[in-house]
Amino acid sequence: MSYQALYRVWRPQSFDELVGQEMIAQTLRNAIAKKQLSHAYLFSGPRGTGKTSVAKILAKAVNCPNSTDGNPCNECSICEGISSGEISDVIEIDAASNNGVDEIRELRDRVRYAPTRAKNKVYIIDEVHMLTTGAFNALLKTLEEPPANVIFILATTEPHKIPATILSRTQRFDFHRIKDADLIARMQYILDHDQLTYDLEALKIIARAANGGMRDALSLLDQALSYGQEHLEVETALLVSGSFAQAVYVEYIQALANSNTEEALSILKDQLQKGKQAGRFIEELILFARDVLLSFFSAKNQTLLTDEELQPLKEEIEVEFFYRLIDFLNQAQNKMRFSTQPEVYLEVMTVQLSQLDQGDDGDDKSDQLDHDSIGHMEAQIKFLQEELEKQKDLLSKLVKDISSDKNITSQPVNKDTELIPRKKPDFAQKDYLIDLHEIYNVLNQATRSDVSQLKKEWEAILAELAPNQRVRLNNTKPIAAGPHCGLISFEDKVLCAIVQHDDNLIDQINNISSQRLGQSMRLTYLWQGDWSRIRSDYKVLFERNGKKPIELPEKLLKRQERELSPVNSNLIEHAEDDFSTNENPDNANVPSNSQDKANPMKAIDQASSDNEELDMIEAQLPEPVEDVAALFERSQLKASETEEEDRPRIQPAEGQIGFFEMENTSEEENLAVSKAIEIFGEENITIYPDR
Repeated sequence: MSYQALYRVWRPQSFDELVGQEMIAQTLRNAIAKKQLSHAYLFSGPRGTGKTSVAKILAKAVNCPNSTDGNPCNECSICEGISSGEISDVIEIDAASNNGVDEIRELRDRVRYAPTRAKNKVYIIDEVHMLTTGAFNALLKTLEEPPANVIFILATTEPHKIPATILSRTQRFDFHRIKDADLIARMQYILDHDQLTYDLEALKIIARAANGGMRDALSLLDQALSYGQEHLEVETALLVSGSFAQAVYVEYIQALANSNTEEALSILKDQLQKGKQAGRFIEELILFARDVLLSFFSAKNQTLLTDEELQPLKEEIEVEFFYRLIDFLNQAQNKMRFSTQPEVYLEVMTVQLSQLDQGDDGDDKSDQLDHDSIGHMEAQIKFLQEELEKQKDLLSKLVKDISSDKNITSQPVNKDTELIPRKKPDFAQKDYLIDLHEIYNVLNQATRSDVSQLKKEWEAILAELAPNQRVRLNNTKPIAAGPHCGLISFEDKVLCAIVQHDDNLIDQINNISSQRLGQSMRLTYLWQGDWSRIRSDYKVLFERNGKKPIELPEKLLKRQERELSPVNSNLIEHAEDDFSTNENPDNANVPSNSQDKANPMKAIDQASSDNEELDMIEAQLPEPVEDVAALFERSQLKASETEEEDRPRIQPAEGQIGFFEMENTSEEENLAVSKAIEIFGEENITIYPDR
């Protein structure tokens, strides 16, 4: 086939022939002339702007022995061989079809071989963004440090898809869309060279349809010349480009401005029946409206119309109409993108635009407000003003009450309204309590294996609860456990109080725990902030009791027995067995009367009233448990009444370290305190003064 397309015949062969990319051409010419070439280049930009052409020119220029001012001579055997594709040292690779790792590995292996005819090997990788991630990774090292006689030229229309590791290893050149004037000038040069006649308006139509691409412009020109070889006419350019004659837009806009809906629809229908696309109609109409709008405010005619053809639009149509026209066209264009029938949106938009001015000029109803509406608005304004005055009076009274230090909520604001304190939420009305009996009961029986097992199963136990119940136990964890009992700490004091007062939830957790652990369980709940103090108290009592579990008052034990759920009712039996056998083996051979004296259970059974029972407890308990009874009495108070700051502490005497003194204490007692601190540490010792 002897015929070649115009864009192939007229492909630029030197930097001087390059159209519309003067900055890039000058930069590369200087780099070649000064021998400051980079090892890798990246050419990015829209289609048909000269990326591949510049790559081939650069390949010839770096190998041409007769280059002048950075341009190849295009006459030597090297230049002719590269232009015809006969020299193997210039390798063109289409990354769209050779995008795998294997192809890049093969390229990497061939890079090491020296060029055969030319001075430099040039690799032109077109559409490089199509390479896979693995292929890019395989190219990285070679692209960064290729042999001295190798140059890489990467071309792409989508540079954002190229990894940053590749971009940082190249010199990037961005090719811009070619201006319409440059496209027209190039087409005129080609037509004059071939001695063909043409209409200048036809070239303008082709240049606008090309959208800044030289290849597109030459392809459309080639097609138009094939349609009518003797002369290039406007009608031919409109047919091959699918564009609309701007005279059609003039008639269409005049029909819309004159509210002639039928004529506007008729013009639109004729164009669509000729095979024109609705999307193309709106796209070009937006550009035409923009050109007309610019022509209003500049001395130059920005459209393809003559001044005589443009004059009626300037005289008959207001500028505001073109603003509204562009807005409506943009809205219709956005809707048409997702529609299978774009013509419908175009017709609806035509009707809307043609009806705009009818409401402005039709009658006087839209130019004046209805008297009834005005009266209604005045009444509303008056009502709002009265309400505003009331609010000002209310605000003044509130400010006065605040300044006089009065209680605002206890005084009426006005005759009709009185401020009522807001009721507390239900959860805020529940008090957090410390049950030292249950806590000490767990500590008496606590073992490392039991608490490890409970910690291991705790997440599974919570998972079986409903979500609205599970949320109440957020940030909880087991801190102690023994046979049939456990102690759970809360980070949130309010949530701990809520759970303490929710009997249904407590029973459900106990049942789940019993099933998961294989034994009946009763869990006790404690705020984390109280744990350190309670643990310290227990350590002191444990040491004073001969490092034996603390004996618990029987009265509280019996009360807990009555409150146990059916599932965990055998906890007391286990606890009593532990107290009488496992936890106190030294009392196994003690006579019965001695055991009665040491054990407060029988004494509590013989009492007839609460006061008598408490008196008997205090009389019969051994000395270490006197502190336990005091703590139990204090545990029935609210948690807020047992804060750390309410408990007196012994402060170190001035000039002494680790030695604590207190009023009414002997030197011997102070020495005992100092010894205890030395053995157990100051943080583990809590001293209660005599009251």
